[in-house]
Amino acid sequence: MNVVQYKRRLQSFNVESNIEKAVKESSEEIVNLNKVSLDKGLNYEDKVVGRYSAFTASWAKKLKPNKPKILGALYNFDWTGSFINGIFITYENSKIKFSSRGMGDAKKSTFITSKKLLGLSDVKGKMINEVILTPILRKLFKSHISK
Repeated sequence: MNVVQYKRRLQSFNVESNIEKAVKESSEEIVNLNKVSLDKGLNYEDKVVGRYSAFTASWAKKLKPNKPKILGALYNFDWTGSFINGIFITYENSKIKFSSRGMGDAKKSTFITSKKLLGLSDVKGKMINEVILTPILRKLFKSHISK
């Protein structure tokens, strides 16, 4: 391959579509970062969302949620599993967007949104870029230019 051909190959690398491929390829890993924060009771700003009240703790003993709700313990966001297991990401307008198939009714959805439960902190975003996406993009780029 001569220099002109190599230059054309470089210019034909579609950065946006390859980022989208990299995000899709690593979506489970990215979603798991959000789930780990939620399991620790933290929102995407790495701030504590809340602690279980006596009412919630006693209600949970009767209804048997997936994870126990202990008085004073940090929220773990896993009652039926629909919210936590329904988390997914999409890549739109050069951004990774988080959502869940288990957003529930308007009250639950408002809580999820207002408490900033779906997403990742800037620190974790940087980690996604450097540790997760960059190696995939390098692989895609290398494959593209060596065709």
